[in-house]
Amino acid sequence: MAPKNHISDILRKETVRILLERFQSDMLGKMDDFPDEDVVCEDIEEQLDNAYVNRKGVPLAMDIFKPKVDEYTELPVIVVIHGGGLVMGDRKISRKFSRMLAQKGYLVFSIEYRLVPRANVCEQLDDVCAGMDLIGRKLVDYNVDFTRMFLVSESAGAYLATYVAAMKHSEKLQNAIGYQPTRMTFKAMGLLSGMFYTNRPDPIGLLLAEQFYGEKGNDGTFLQYTNPEHPEIVSNLPPAFFITSRGDFLNRYSIDYHKALKKAGKEAYLLYYGSQ
Repeated sequence: MAPKNHISDILRKETVRILLERFQSDMLGKMDDFPDEDVVCEDIEEQLDNAYVNRKGVPLAMDIFKPKVDEYTELPVIVVIHGGGLVMGDRKISRKFSRMLAQKGYLVFSIEYRLVPRANVCEQLDDVCAGMDLIGRKLVDYNVDFTRMFLVSESAGAYLATYVAAMKHSEKLQNAIGYQPTRMTFKAMGLLSGMFYTNRPDPIGLLLAEQFYGEKGNDGTFLQYTNPEHPEIVSNLPPAFFITSRGDFLNRYSIDYHKALKKAGKEAYLLYYGSQ
């Protein structure tokens, strides 16, 4: 007979999983009604809902935003990863932001990933890497400045971006996560209101960490890397630009992670918006 506390743990995990899936179901219709979707920008060419599959054949999609420029203009590239706490959202919530970046002269690719609890964070990382590899194959269709390739993400997307960037140069991290890295290389990252810490004793860590990790939560090799300040992660990151604000409930995450990178001698910058 299973111990009482073990049964309680199972019931608690299952309850959280059911609540998450119900929440996602309730949000699905609302996400489809995002007003940004029907916006037309005369100075941008858009390709929305480009279907593709991840490395396991699971269907996903990406949006592409290209500024209308002279055909000989080499465009810098930004890959956008949306936020949503790893449990909600898709690329559609980043459309307004992606359009703004394209209007600044960037070729923008906005990708998505499966959500927790249907996929754990390692599977989400593989989804992101698969999307990036597809972008790499698509770049031959554009006139691109390959010296200016950037990764810009918010909230949970910033968390995924951090690990994807570190995986590129860390075989240890690749083995712990269990998936191959993307072939893309980025000059720098822009990290907006990042949800970098997933296992602190706060509402995110206490309520959702087990759902984030899934079966990988029993893998001791993987668990050591759930701390984003692990040297194997920090030492393999490109330059990072952090943005947060006084009103950002995750601002402590950005402040702490910026400090961790600076302490390790990495190139990192923090823009903090105060009360004014």
